[in-house]
Amino acid sequence: MKSYSKKVLLLFIIGLSTFFLSQGQQSEILTHVEPPFWWTGMHNPDLQLLLHGENISSFDVSFQYQGVKLKSVSKVENKNYLFLNLSIAKKAKPGILSITFTNKKKEFIYKYQLKQKENRSHVGQGVTPADVIYLITPDRFANGDITNDTTEDTLEKLNRKNHDGRHGGDIKGVLDNFAYLEELGVTTLWLNPFLENDQPTYSYHGYAISDFYKTDTRLGTNEDYKKLVDQSHKKGMKVIMDQVFNHCGSGHWWMNDLPSKDWLNQWDTFTRSNFTNIATSDPYVSSSDFDLLTKGWFDINMPDLNLENDFLATYMIQNSIWWVAYSGIDGIRLDTYPYPNKDAMSRWMKALKDEYPDFYMVAETWAERASYLSYWNNNGANTDGYTSYVNSISDYALYYSMIRAFGKDGDVTELYKTLAEDFVYGNPGNNKVFNGNHDVDRLLALLNEDVEKLKLSMVFTLTTRGIPQIYYGDEILMKNKRPDGKVRQDFPGGWKGDSRNAFTKQGRTKEENDVFNYVKTILNWRKNATSIHQGKLTHYQPLDNVYVYFRYTDTESSMIIINNSDKDYPSFNLERFQKSLDGFTKGKEILTGKELNNLQNVNLSKNTALIIDLVK
Repeated sequence: MKSYSKKVLLLFIIGLSTFFLSQGQQSEILTHVEPPFWWTGMHNPDLQLLLHGENISSFDVSFQYQGVKLKSVSKVENKNYLFLNLSIAKKAKPGILSITFTNKKKEFIYKYQLKQKENRSHVGQGVTPADVIYLITPDRFANGDITNDTTEDTLEKLNRKNHDGRHGGDIKGVLDNFAYLEELGVTTLWLNPFLENDQPTYSYHGYAISDFYKTDTRLGTNEDYKKLVDQSHKKGMKVIMDQVFNHCGSGHWWMNDLPSKDWLNQWDTFTRSNFTNIATSDPYVSSSDFDLLTKGWFDINMPDLNLENDFLATYMIQNSIWWVAYSGIDGIRLDTYPYPNKDAMSRWMKALKDEYPDFYMVAETWAERASYLSYWNNNGANTDGYTSYVNSISDYALYYSMIRAFGKDGDVTELYKTLAEDFVYGNPGNNKVFNGNHDVDRLLALLNEDVEKLKLSMVFTLTTRGIPQIYYGDEILMKNKRPDGKVRQDFPGGWKGDSRNAFTKQGRTKEENDVFNYVKTILNWRKNATSIHQGKLTHYQPLDNVYVYFRYTDTESSMIIINNSDKDYPSFNLERFQKSLDGFTKGKEILTGKELNNLQNVNLSKNTALIIDLVK
């Protein structure tokens, strides 16, 4: 009996030793497996696994798992990589996929987790014109966790005195100030990229990603981000993730050991992009201009990714899907959309829509004319045969028109003319309309610090067609000009020791509170304004710098009057608009709460706007 027990104990010890040995070999050999886990029940059954480890291509791969098939194993020029192409059938159950790796010298097992795809019924149906997006640069909004201001696994340390440095804002800072966001009345959060940017300097902005599957530890963890999404959904809000396909950071782990030379767009010497977005759609573009746009680097610290490499294109598409499935986000903003390979971007759009039909994706398309932008937001194939599948673009044409209209000596005819070009779009009602973001001077600075013009801009942004977006701090009159680090300034009160807390009424100046309440009034009215969410747009040619338009459905109508002139109209005649007023006898002015029982004329002060809910 004792002998038998000793044998059992010995076998147990040997088995345990073998287990730990195999686990040790696993961690020693495989340094990266991406995606780190996946789901059963996905629309697309195919899954590509990127494996990175010393001489991993020398191993044979096998596994047995009901419903999961190893379709192929692909080797590339770097022997430290393998790409496994799996097929996961609908009948496959969640569990641990034990993948065996064998060569002449070693054998080990890697345990890959397959989770059950979650039901998205609790998630908002994408982002729609009923929403208002609030853009936040997380490093500059609020510092909720001072323990992660500087972390051991990242190079750049805290330096709030440097406008290009790390200031310590984080995901918890956003969570801590949800009451402010709720009071303001925004419905959707968009954070500039929160993924790891392990660069020695200038890493706060988030666009030089060093790990596409990891939240920057100075901002929090993946779980913290998921908590932000969950908290938003509980509060009836949505979340958009900012993703980058065009480039990575020079600190990305694969930069020390590229899978293949063509993983990046490489040049003999450093070659910067020409940033000429329209080169992608230009029918007469020279090959050199096209290559500079699509293959030139953003900066020395931002290597340009080559999405003509099918392994990389699949990697990036899967990364998007992974974040949707993992976090439950409602939308994605895709950075610098015209820069990467446009066929890969079309493939990305289609893959996301196939997997999540209700999902919102907006392309950053920085061009000043609607005709340029329409190449991406089109009903079908362009004249060159290209189909983008994009249904929401960043409406820079309308943005620049706004700045001209409300700037010095500006005329609202700019807005009228730009909107009159909407016929070039497939779906102009889904365009993202904005009056500020992280890449341009602050709105107030561009409008010559004229607060009344800023208010007019807010009225137009929040009542015209499209999905509106505002930039954090514009509602409290932030006014810095570039460089970027100054535009992306700290929100007052987001840091312990700040001289004031602008998240509270008491911490804002009288003028700041006036504008905050002005925007708040529009936003909270807008939440229930079906005329804005679903309504058509009819506008009238501006006369004397006064712009009048209507947003309306079959049952509801809102009249917006923007007086962009320095002239008061004590009795502004509404006779010219009677066709749009037909059937309505009175109205309520939203910004003042004043009841209007006479729709023949209104009192219209200089540089003011009226938002009138019409009543039959």
